Amino acid sequence: MKRTLYILFLAPLCILSILTIAYLFSKDEPLFFLKNVKVSGVSQLSERDIMGRITPYLKDSLLRIDIGKIKEAIAAHPFVREVRVKRAYPFSVVIDVKEKVPSALWVKDNGDVLVLDESGEPYRKMGKGDIKGLFIINTKDEADAASIFRQVNTWSKEGVMKKDNLSEVAYNEGNVTLFGIDDGVEIILGKEEQKKRLKRAVAVLEDAKKRGLLIKCIDARFEKGAIIQERKG
Repeated sequence: MKRTLYILFLAPLCILSILTIAYLFSKDEPLFFLKNVKVSGVSQLSERDIMGRITPYLKDSLLRIDIGKIKEAIAAHPFVREVRVKRAYPFSVVIDVKEKVPSALWVKDNGDVLVLDESGEPYRKMGKGDIKGLFIINTKDEADAASIFRQVNTWSKEGVMKKDNLSEVAYNEGNVTLFGIDDGVEIILGKEEQKKRLKRAVAVLEDAKKRGLLIKCIDARFEKGAIIQERKG
């Protein structure tokens, strides 16, 4: 019993002594000298971008590094959704970045093209390769772009349409027009009952395909049916 109590008393004391010595030693000489900074999860950013932000907070020793400051510096970048930073003893700092996902392109009224993230918020200008796989939202206001983005995602999740087949959405004062639903077909939805009209337009398009018709445009702004414009040639 006495031996057990002695061990329970001595073990924390030894650990405390080691940490105290390590701290005092690290004040003059680097203990756990930093040799590596490992960065993962970046594709839109580069490791150079990350290092440029965190260099002011890197120290010789892992014990001196402020992990919180490093995390804040990276998280402040507009491309970053989340970031995790940890010490990997004895020589490394590990940084795992989760970037925002390019999900659509917003064309502003002045012609500028911005990339929208998975929440429909603009976070950077369009770069090389951004067009592939992303549909375009053509509208003046940022709020309208975000609203249209969410609406398209809702229609896609509900199975009303396939987002992957969509190339562009034009929005003007409440009027919505879709392009590229199937082989570049234009679908005019107007202002009201857009989901209902879209369902009707998709049904009309499917029926036209069965009949062997090539459709250029479907105007679904009618209570019963729709106006179809066939593709010439």
